[in-house]
Amino acid sequence: MKLRMKSIIVVCAGFSFFCLILCIILNNVITASYLDLEAKTVCGNVERVLNQFDQEKISLDAMAADWAMWDDTYFFVKDKNEIFIQDNLNYGSLENININFMLFFDNSGVLVYSKAYDFQEKKEIILPASLYSYISDNKVDLLNHYPTQYSIESASSGFLLYDTKETPLFLSVNAILNSNRDAPIHGSLILGRFLDSNKVKSFEDITQLTIIFHPLSNQIPIDFEQTPVSIHGLPIFIQPINSTYVAGFFKVNDILGNPVILLEIGSNRDFYNQGLLMIQNLIISLIFTMVILIITVIYILDRFVISRLAYLTKSVNDIRSYGDLSKHLQVKGNDEVAMLEKNINDMLTSLQKTWAMKDSAEFSLQKKIDELERFKTVTVDREIKMIELKKQLEELRVKSWEKT
Repeated sequence: MKLRMKSIIVVCAGFSFFCLILCIILNNVITASYLDLEAKTVCGNVERVLNQFDQEKISLDAMAADWAMWDDTYFFVKDKNEIFIQDNLNYGSLENININFMLFFDNSGVLVYSKAYDFQEKKEIILPASLYSYISDNKVDLLNHYPTQYSIESASSGFLLYDTKETPLFLSVNAILNSNRDAPIHGSLILGRFLDSNKVKSFEDITQLTIIFHPLSNQIPIDFEQTPVSIHGLPIFIQPINSTYVAGFFKVNDILGNPVILLEIGSNRDFYNQGLLMIQNLIISLIFTMVILIITVIYILDRFVISRLAYLTKSVNDIRSYGDLSKHLQVKGNDEVAMLEKNINDMLTSLQKTWAMKDSAEFSLQKKIDELERFKTVTVDREIKMIELKKQLEELRVKSWEKT
């Protein structure tokens, strides 16, 4: 594998790993931040709904106190006069003050009179027997007042779910007193507002939130083992339902302090989705930036390192191919590659000198060899000829002796 390909692989792998680590860190940090912001938003939403409930309770308490501490009501419990009923307990009167029903009890807890209206159906209705049974079963807590207490403090109010099959309601119970609050208590007045779909819709319109009631006796959509968030001492359970909806859950106690309803306050996950969009944009921007950096780094490496090494390799191969040690590399810059080119040039110069000395030595040696060849021709060949001549003379001398 060539150096250029190795460099591309190493740079791409390095930047990709760095980009992956950075994406994971950004995702964890930003997601955690937006989840925390979402939790705070849900807590704020729950607090807004609680404030609406408090306003409803305060309004109902004020209305109940106004009616209970009134001479006409005080005497009505005793004489049950029709004029009071016609003037004050008609449909229009209760609709104007948004009261669905009024229950008048004497000091012994016996129902004196009741009036109830359904404003959705626009008609008078009969309250369920289960409501009267609930009041009767809990009259010690609801209808008993201290005989010496002639003030609004003798009131109690709150949420009530007396039957999971019936509509929840807000209830306010007050001792019936005269206007001056200086006479004995004549009984109890209960005012109620149905927490029906129209009422819940009005809360949703005011808060721009989704409000759902889940009776605790039914299956509830939350795990209470998670750690709750506390608002004014009230534990709030925050649970994302899906990618677009998150809800805060908290238990609602009834007028007697018993938990009866799990209230769900839901809203869109705008902050969370905004965080996801930000993470997506950051990752896209990061990837785009990394691609630009990779291209830039590869170009710089190729321009200032790899291309010079490729040129160096080509030049050395050319010198080897042509066998011309007089050729030298062109040295540019003062970096490590330039130092290598300079060292190669020095090596080529040394090699050239060495080859020149080798050629000179070979020439001298060849000259001596030629001289030796000439000497051999002059001396050794002549000696050989003299020996052959002597041999011939000796043979002639022997032959001459034989003849004589």
